[in-house]
Amino acid sequence: MDKQSYARYLLQLMDEEVDSDESDIEEARFYGYFQMYMPDGKGIEATFEPLEDGHAYLQKVLQIYEMLDPNDFSGPAVPGYFTSKAGNVPNEVLVDYGRQFIQGLKNLLLECSGKMDVEGSVDYLLGIEEVRIVPPGSIDGIRQQYDPEIYETIFDIISEQTEYDEPIEVLDEAYYSIACDYWISYYLQWHRYRLNGDPFAAYFELYRRGYSAIFSENRLYIGS
Repeated sequence: MDKQSYARYLLQLMDEEVDSDESDIEEARFYGYFQMYMPDGKGIEATFEPLEDGHAYLQKVLQIYEMLDPNDFSGPAVPGYFTSKAGNVPNEVLVDYGRQFIQGLKNLLLECSGKMDVEGSVDYLLGIEEVRIVPPGSIDGIRQQYDPEIYETIFDIISEQTEYDEPIEVLDEAYYSIACDYWISYYLQWHRYRLNGDPFAAYFELYRRGYSAIFSENRLYIGS
């Protein structure tokens, strides 16, 4: 199945009309697609049935439904994104996830060092002074002062590894719209990039517990 055939298949799942002369269905059409299956993910398996490696995508994406609270969907207003309420997670557990995340990114950069210039980003990660847990509500202010180099390098790596004509690319915007976070999107699609390890696994573990992690001022800040 090619990319446009897959897009038409997905639109049928969405009960949307497909014009016979519509030859180029864009990824933006599927922004918010996974929200259609909130809160329990019932029926989501059909999304990946046409794909040769659909089972791998399904197993990853089911995790975002497991983190939802069905009670949040019982009233007139329901969540628009996949978010989890921050639990009472010990600081040492959060710090350990942060260190795992840093190590995972180091491993990724070293894997790619033979074909891309990642030396500056490797040095940046080696120079991280600490993993710091911040009070609830303060992480958004830190987000405005993030250190761009590591984010730009990861973006370049993913761009280099992406096959833009493969069918799953149709869901690129859908994956981003899960949490408006590219790194969550990368985690959920990791096997498509044909790289080793699972460097965003620890980042996702923080996210599913209601926490964010931001690189800023040579530190990794974690907060809810």
